[in-house]
Amino acid sequence: MNDRCKKLGGYLVQIDDKPEFTEVIYTAYDAKGIGPFFTGITDEGSEGRYYYYNDKKPAKYLKWRWFQPDNWKGREHCVTFWRYRMNDLSCAKRGRYVCEVPV
Repeated sequence: MNDRCKKLGGYLVQIDDKPEFTEVIYTAYDAKGIGPFFTGITDEGSEGRYYYYNDKKPAKYLKWRWFQPDNWKGREHCVTFWRYRMNDLSCAKRGRYVCEVPV
């Protein structure tokens, strides 16, 4: 997923705050309609400490669904959003994603 974003000159979206999350949600749902959508946030290699995949800095904004993150079966390390909340999913899953391209 991130390789595809890199081809566009960007990276998987780094959500920094509530206004950005709201904008990303509405843009993604207008474009594709259904989630989940992968972000550039992960805790891979640092269980429970979420950071941006692109620059390794701590994630600034996380709005979890109820009972999330749960790291189901010890395999969920990538943050997605679905129905206006975040969830952890396996990074190996295929799915939609949102790229952020600096201007």
